[in-house]
Amino acid sequence: MIFTPVARHGGDALEVSKRLGLPIDSILDFSLNVNPYGPPASVYEAIRNYVSHIRFYPERSYSRLKSAISGFLGMEEECVIVGCGSTELIHSILARFVRDGPVVLPLPSFSEYEAAAAALGLDIRFVNPAGLRVDLKSALGIVEEGIANCVILCNPNNPTGELLDVRLVKELIQSADERGIPLLLDEAYLDLCEGSESLTFAPAVKEFRNLFVLRSLTKPFGFPGLRVGYAVCSPDSAREFESTAMSWRVGVLEEAAAVSALEERDFLQESKKKIRSEKEKLIEGIGSIKGLRPVESKSNFMMVDISGAGLAPRNLRWRLLSYGVLVRELGSVRGLPGKFIRICVRKPEENRFLLEALRNVINSLDKMHPHNVSCNEKKCHEKVDDCRLCFCPFYPCLDGATGGAFVSRDNGGIVWGCKDCNWVHRTEVADAVLDGLSRINVRSDDPETILNVRRGVLKACPPRPTR
Repeated sequence: MIFTPVARHGGDALEVSKRLGLPIDSILDFSLNVNPYGPPASVYEAIRNYVSHIRFYPERSYSRLKSAISGFLGMEEECVIVGCGSTELIHSILARFVRDGPVVLPLPSFSEYEAAAAALGLDIRFVNPAGLRVDLKSALGIVEEGIANCVILCNPNNPTGELLDVRLVKELIQSADERGIPLLLDEAYLDLCEGSESLTFAPAVKEFRNLFVLRSLTKPFGFPGLRVGYAVCSPDSAREFESTAMSWRVGVLEEAAAVSALEERDFLQESKKKIRSEKEKLIEGIGSIKGLRPVESKSNFMMVDISGAGLAPRNLRWRLLSYGVLVRELGSVRGLPGKFIRICVRKPEENRFLLEALRNVINSLDKMHPHNVSCNEKKCHEKVDDCRLCFCPFYPCLDGATGGAFVSRDNGGIVWGCKDCNWVHRTEVADAVLDGLSRINVRSDDPETILNVRRGVLKACPPRPTR
């Protein structure tokens, strides 16, 4: 049986590291929308100081963690609930406060909302976007018609990076509250936006009983491997949540890390300044690459329209693996019109590496079959029989059986190297490959479709044994 999850995410560097046999530190994960400058040194120190506490269960009330969160937000502790990451809280809040559907989900947005509703068997009412923007007016109309039983919003929106219209969000919150409808407002990325303190709706939970504002600790402080998140809601809703909440949902090391991080206000402010500066450079660099167009974003990540390059999102993601670079392909995102990838802002040298990888991948496509009629340079190999596939359509095959392997680059990073692969330069192999390629598109087809051509030819024409 093939398992296809409802929610699909980036941040799978550990899985890719295992599959490719690469050290995790050699992978640059641009699908991971966290602060690239974190965690602060104090977080590591806090974890070391609390290692001996793993012999004990966490404190069930999480009073220390809640106190730190309330101080960070400037809100009462009785409004705070905590969980195993904000993603877990999405599931937990829906399970406790939403009895019937439909759940109104404006698109495009974070796929975990749909997964959480589906897990509870709740009907979902999707709201198609207006271009790339969330259509809040239509969502408000559904609420006012009395159809909705829950609304979920993301601000800034993931994956677009759009900051939602404050006036319309306020209208939605008020309209939902008047009808006793829970509204979940996910502000997971807000702390990495400039002016985030004035943009949060967290204080509004004191006025609206049915409002839940979800927040993240792992994203602004850069430790997604430690699962801890929080939300704020009315004191009555917080007490109702706690009455049936799972015990020990945040571990002692996560709690120690979170409490320490929440004291690092200067670190967070400095990080936002550096991210903003690097984001401007990244936007300019991407815009200079043929066929790529960065989409305006207010957060620490952005979408890139790749339709001008003629590439499918999964195809580009695969080809960037040749440099150990991961991006989030958005081909599976519901309601997203067009071909997009999503990247986050990382450190300066890492952003420069991404730009170089993107340029090289895009430029190499124009040299692949059927564009490379012949190769006059013959620099890659000392002697070959056939150069029609000099720029290999299977690159990166990530299969060492024909001689390819990851190698270290002189200027840093890694790249999939084909110096020891002569397989596609045999005439009978090239003939068979070109026949197989005549039935597919090496730019827009799924990587598995392309690599299946290779597997078929490899079976018929295996590599020659090396001496």
